[in-house]
Order: sequence, then structure tokens, then C-alpha cells
Amino acid sequence: MSSSFGVLSWVLIGAARLLHPPAGAGAGAGAPAGASAAPARLELRTVVERVQKRYDSASDFRARFGQTLTNVAFGRKTSLGGEVLFKKPGRMRWNYTQPEPKTYVADGSTLWLYEPEDKQAFKQDLKSSQLPAALAFLTGQGNLMAQFDVTMAGQTPYGGPSDYVLSLVPKEPQAQVKSMLFVVDPTTFNVRESVITDGQGNVNDMLFSDIRVNSGIPDATFRFAPPAGVRIIDTAKLGRP
Repeated sequence: MSSSFGVLSWVLIGAARLLHPPAGAGAGAGAPAGASAAPARLELRTVVERVQKRYDSASDFRARFGQTLTNVAFGRKTSLGGEVLFKKPGRMRWNYTQPEPKTYVADGSTLWLYEPEDKQAFKQDLKSSQLPAALAFLTGQGNLMAQFDVTMAGQTPYGGPSDYVLSLVPKEPQAQVKSMLFVVDPTTFNVRESVITDGQGNVNDMLFSDIRVNSGIPDATFRFAPPAGVRIIDTAKLGRP
């Protein structure tokens, strides 16, 4: 269970903070065929403002995702994937299909982790944890320029030649987020990839595709009722943070 919630903390920071729901297509969007010249490069502040605006104008968001977690201490990489759905205010659902099925569901006040193969579900009160801070952008309270020192990244293996790659460092030090990179599509201003490095050098790389915004996700998507026969574990009673 602890490893699953460890992945969740990466998930929440890596997407709830980083995914600014965009309008239009996902990865691969570029200049129209036949374009004779690349568009002029924008200044940093303009790029950040356009990314922020994409998020602020979205009420819900869904996408496919691939996630790679790199543990530097053990020299190990873990690949995960599935579908993610968000809806303001502060609701989300992660349907993991790789490497095994599991689901994280948050309705704004309670978080569930459901592991069908083990027939168990973990329950956590969001108000008693640090999760609301990680959900700041989803609840409309996050502001990149206010919360991070943002610069254009230097040479990096992430993104393509035309992408904007933003480097973000929290203004207030955080153990789980030392620095972040956003790979921003220069046409749609989609955040197509987010890369987080924590204080120990571990890396969470999330790549998004098949992005859909304002598709009218039903509220019921973010409600969870444990199936019959599933063991329910309240994390508050386990003495865990």
C-alpha cells in the first residue's frame, strides 16, 4: 500500500500541478502543411500566460498518459500508463491499466485507491493531508508565476526543436519537488509532457496524448463505491500521514 500511495504523491504533483488542461489536439500538433516559415518565438512571460489561460478556461480534462518513474538510489525505472480525468473543482480519476489495474478517485474531499486484484480499497481524507496543495491548479487557485521561478530551460533531451520547454523551481522549497520541466506545444500551448525531479534526484516523467477538454465528464465519474467483498482500509487509522 505504501508504494501505491508513493506513486500517488508523484501523480498528484506531476499532473494535478502540471497539467493545465489545454484546448485542441494532444501531442504531435504543429505548423500547418505548407507553412513557409516558423512562427516567431515568444517571450517567456507570454508563453506562461498562454499556458495558464488554457487551464483557467477549462472545466474538465481527460487524456491518455504514460508515466516513467526513475529511482536513482536503486537505478530502477518503472513504467505505468492509463487514462486520467479531471474536473473542477478538485475532482480527478486515474485509471491505471499498466503494469496492473488500479484506480485513484478523488471527489474533492476524499481520495480512494482501489486495487481490484487484491480486493482492497484505501480511503484517505484529503483535508488531513498535503493533497489540496497539489491540487491547486485544478481548483483554480494555482498561478505559475506566483508559485514558481520560471525560466526557459537550457539544453534538455525533452521536447522537440519547436517546443517551449519551461523550467520551474518552487519559490518555497519542497521535498517532493526540487524542479520541474513543462514541454509546451508552440501552437496549442498544451503541456504535453511534465518532468519532475525531487530532492533525492528521482524523476517522474509524464507524457500525455489524446487530450480532450470540456468534453462534459459526468460528476458520477468521480464518485466511488467499493464493490461488495472489497476490504476497506482507512489510512487515518494506520497512523500514516
